[in-house]
Amino acid sequence: MANVDGGHYFLTTLIPVKREPIRRADGSFTSPSHLLREVLGTMPTAQQSPSCVAAGFSSPFSRCSRTHFVRAVVIDQPMYNGRDGGDALIQGLRNVNLLAHQPVDNLSSPYLMFTADLDARVEEADGGLRSWAVGLWEKLEPELHAMFSPCLGFDQVRDGQAFASWLERCQVETTMSFNDYYVPMPDLHGYTLKQVSSWILGGSIGLSALALGSMWALAIPAGWLLAAVPMAALLSLGIALWLLWRKGSQPFPAGPDTDLPSILKSLHVQQHFALLAAQLQGADAATVHARFGQFLQEVRPGDTASPTQPPGVIRSDGVPLVEHRTVATARGAA
Repeated sequence: MANVDGGHYFLTTLIPVKREPIRRADGSFTSPSHLLREVLGTMPTAQQSPSCVAAGFSSPFSRCSRTHFVRAVVIDQPMYNGRDGGDALIQGLRNVNLLAHQPVDNLSSPYLMFTADLDARVEEADGGLRSWAVGLWEKLEPELHAMFSPCLGFDQVRDGQAFASWLERCQVETTMSFNDYYVPMPDLHGYTLKQVSSWILGGSIGLSALALGSMWALAIPAGWLLAAVPMAALLSLGIALWLLWRKGSQPFPAGPDTDLPSILKSLHVQQHFALLAAQLQGADAATVHARFGQFLQEVRPGDTASPTQPPGVIRSDGVPLVEHRTVATARGAA
């Protein structure tokens, strides 16, 4: 399953946007793509500045404990990359008219590219996409209505299951995913060249013997007997290649502690430990030992539930941005 890799599901969808004008509540008309841009432009993102923190707004997708990242982009038309290139000498010899029209790709309507990186569930047949979509609907249905109502087909979505089916119809297979977190190289248990060679040789001998025995019993002409050996070898080679392709198409196993709760906890521990290290500069051993013990009791590194980094919040250390500015000022005065 190409959409799943390293314990994450990488969702890519291309959703057609309506073309008919939409009437606003004030009676004015606008295009669906313009309305979609307004919704995306005003939707809260992560709390990444003091003003955002003070306002208390955060991305609605932070309510879902399986969602790492979400991206939404409106595509009106594909980018024009210029004329198709060619060899100048060959074009000159063929007297090619370089001003002649070339076909240009055009979209019949704008598209919304909606992508998400989420914690996969390999025990589910679809990798966990449907359960994620249903959970997303339960936690932020109003925002999903505002976001996807300008899109084609969303008018028929009434519940989480219908929303999941609608996303699946617009899904494009993710063939090259980008894993957001570095994990140690897993033990993939691959096949060696010796193993593959032994499969091909053993299969060729076995299939050849079976074919020759069957042909001999059926009194098939000798010419066919001679063709049985290379045919058996080719069949064995095909089976070996199929086994290799099947093995190579399997996703990487999930990395340790790369689910969203573990990532948030690691950020919390990292930030508070950095603050502790800064505070203990020049302290004696007894003070360091006592403060580290207090740090373990307060932070509880093994507990992913609490205390932890809130989802949808970007910080440079373990305290809110406004508080950090006050602490930094006090240190500078000292």
